Amino acid sequence: MKDNIFPRTFDKQIVYLKNVINTPDIEVGDYTMYNDFVHDPIDFEKNNVLYHYPVNKDKLKIGNDVWIGYEAVILSGVTIGDGAIIGTRAVVTKDVPSYTIVGGVPAKPIRKRFDEETIQKLKEIRWWDWEEERIKKNIQAIQSGDINMLEYMN
Repeated sequence: MKDNIFPRTFDKQIVYLKNVINTPDIEVGDYTMYNDFVHDPIDFEKNNVLYHYPVNKDKLKIGNDVWIGYEAVILSGVTIGDGAIIGTRAVVTKDVPSYTIVGGVPAKPIRKRFDEETIQKLKEIRWWDWEEERIKKNIQAIQSGDINMLEYMN
């Protein structure tokens, strides 16, 4: 599942970003997705990252479970936290905290995805490190952010 390029068999517009990045200057966590319905999403590195060679040698770090919208542009040296959402055509020039939705030019926080208590629990649980069967079993709870539905022991 997480080792595939495409999360859905017949959908070639969304990729697991970690599996299409070729440069060591970009670090991407598991289950992070990029959607592009015009260009090949496999070309994210070429089309959506600015100054990743040689101008700015700082790594771009993108956490786990991040969703990046169509034509978003991200400057190297930025860190995007786990569970963040980058809006379509946003230009990310600064770090994005975990579970924060950002958008605009330059990208600014719109809101948090969950309350602070839920965000802390999700950071502690680190569901993206679970075995795939456990993730499948808990996918509805993961997608909704309903901590009480998650099966901690398994």
